[in-house]
Amino acid sequence: MKKLIIIVLSIAIIVFIAYLSLFLLGKHIYNRSDCERFNIDNIEMRTHVNIPSVVLQDCNCQGNIKISNFKLTSDIDLEDYVKKNRFSKENGIYVNRGEREDTQWEILLNPKNLEMNVRIEYK
Repeated sequence: MKKLIIIVLSIAIIVFIAYLSLFLLGKHIYNRSDCERFNIDNIEMRTHVNIPSVVLQDCNCQGNIKISNFKLTSDIDLEDYVKKNRFSKENGIYVNRGEREDTQWEILLNPKNLEMNVRIEYK
């Protein structure tokens, strides 16, 4: 009986540590406002827009503004992608804008050259 309690407690501790580690990693990624690491993950968490596979990317940060540019791969199903990620079409360009208490963003997707421009303002 004592061994069973030790095994159950050990498993519970391991699960708790794994959960806490993943939670803290997610919080770390969300709170980053630079271009160094986890740039795409940070954008996805802040905007709730999936960034598909990219060929090229460029990112610049100035203060609380991040501007990231992506060249998407040509194998993307564009119509499905814009529908799933809630883009609207304005003047021939797909747009996703939004604001939350800590983030304001605008994502522009040019369907002709598959270039995506993301502007995030961290509040």
